[in-house]
Amino acid sequence: MTGAAGRAAVGTVVAVVGPTAAGKSALSIALAHALDGEVVNADSMQLYRGMDIGTAKLTPAEREGVPHHLLDIWEVTEPASVAEYQGLARAAVGDILARGRVPLLVGGSGLYVRAVLERFEFPGTDPALRDRLERELAAVGPAPLYARLRAATRPRRPASCPATGGGSSGRWRSSS
Repeated sequence: MTGAAGRAAVGTVVAVVGPTAAGKSALSIALAHALDGEVVNADSMQLYRGMDIGTAKLTPAEREGVPHHLLDIWEVTEPASVAEYQGLARAAVGDILARGRVPLLVGGSGLYVRAVLERFEFPGTDPALRDRLERELAAVGPAPLYARLRAATRPRRPASCPATGGGSSGRWRSSS
């Protein structure tokens, strides 16, 4: 992964992932200095302005001159959108790579990390459908909606599931 000078291979993206207070920030700063890297935030709460204390967001001084991307980009009143984040993060990673530096994807939000590194496609939303479902929820409560959702999304038994010895758990219902 690293060359003779301690630099990461061209095109490498380093992911530092884990829970709050696990040491991700300190490790990412050390790696950024060692690999000529820049941090791309992958913590869903650090995307919001004003969410500093509860998220352990580094201050500018604590960043030790390492560029950080995608911090404080949304107001706390704006709904989170992993699809929007995906586009912004992939653009940041591409820009960092294009400048010959190493992107360090750092955070504890697994979905956000996976959205950047894996092939994730997010369908669009339908505001009219959402409005209709929210009105229905207010009128009849969650039970009928939940029953309809369960009926429409019966999981198939996986071909192989190491955690359950080949998919034999009672949680899985075969759709065949």
